[in-house]
Amino acid sequence: MRADLPSSTAAETTPDHDPHLCEAWFDLLRRTAISAAATVELVPVGAADAPQAARLPLLREPADAARVTALSTFYTPIFAPLGVERVEQAALTRCFEELRARPGVAELRLAPLDPQAPFFAMARQSLREAGWLVDDYFCFGNWHAELGDGGFDAYWAKRPSMLRHTAERARKKLAAAPGFAIAVCDGGAELETAIADFVLVYAHSWKQPEPWPRFIPELCRLAAARGWLRLGVLRLDGQAVASQLWLVCGDTAQIVKLAHDRAYDERSVGTVLTAHMMAHVIDRDRVRHLDFLIGDDAYKRDWTPLRRERWGIVAFNPRHLRGLAGAALHFAAHAAKRLLKR
Repeated sequence: MRADLPSSTAAETTPDHDPHLCEAWFDLLRRTAISAAATVELVPVGAADAPQAARLPLLREPADAARVTALSTFYTPIFAPLGVERVEQAALTRCFEELRARPGVAELRLAPLDPQAPFFAMARQSLREAGWLVDDYFCFGNWHAELGDGGFDAYWAKRPSMLRHTAERARKKLAAAPGFAIAVCDGGAELETAIADFVLVYAHSWKQPEPWPRFIPELCRLAAARGWLRLGVLRLDGQAVASQLWLVCGDTAQIVKLAHDRAYDERSVGTVLTAHMMAHVIDRDRVRHLDFLIGDDAYKRDWTPLRRERWGIVAFNPRHLRGLAGAALHFAAHAAKRLLKR
């Protein structure tokens, strides 16, 4: 049942709808964002005549060997099987039956999932048919926008007036400063410099250091090779003071990472760069969707007015003592919350 992920290549085809659901993404996680001792599997869940047409990427960490999870980390905005359109219900049920029969496996978690996608209901049903005790849970909110006609000007006119005025005033002031420049890198000779600028800005930002420092640079290189990369850098007097990592795939722009130097908070360099990036992807890349991916940060609703949710599925193995104990604690906590709400 074990199937190692092959190394990604630039020639590999990629789904138009989301870079986070292609084989290269899961390979990137395996290489740069999980422990070397972890076990990764691509479990076939396709139809009997083409079982490899759909594969479920799973992870088992040695520190918690009783738990099997989706191959996902805190970098993951959405999880689904590879070839999700061709998942076979019976094959998925067999997969979960085999997992439940493995020695020592007490718990299975699949997250973050789109609760409106067919796989969400299919996975819950298959887990129950395979004998697991199943529940779902909220992961995070996802802010996004659907764009109409009219390009960036039409989009910008619909943003809150305070945001527009802040960005426009700040840009005028920055434009008068020495060495003001904004560049958007999509690869080429400037790629490594742009990556170094992002890493430097991130180190001077308010954010915690990356626990897996190879991940973001390697994501940028992968994205550049695939044509997804939009790495924006705002400079003052030759120094990078704000940087943002975006991905453009098909008709969607995804905002992955934002950072600016804390010393420039009062100059709104992050807001100015975000507005510039929005104009770039809307007018140049002609995207129709904007996606902030992970989290309910308050500022996101000013840029993207729509909200949806990502959920997870948790399943407990009743054949395993830890599975029974975990199920008892989980469902008791849910019952207590319902009583408190009443």
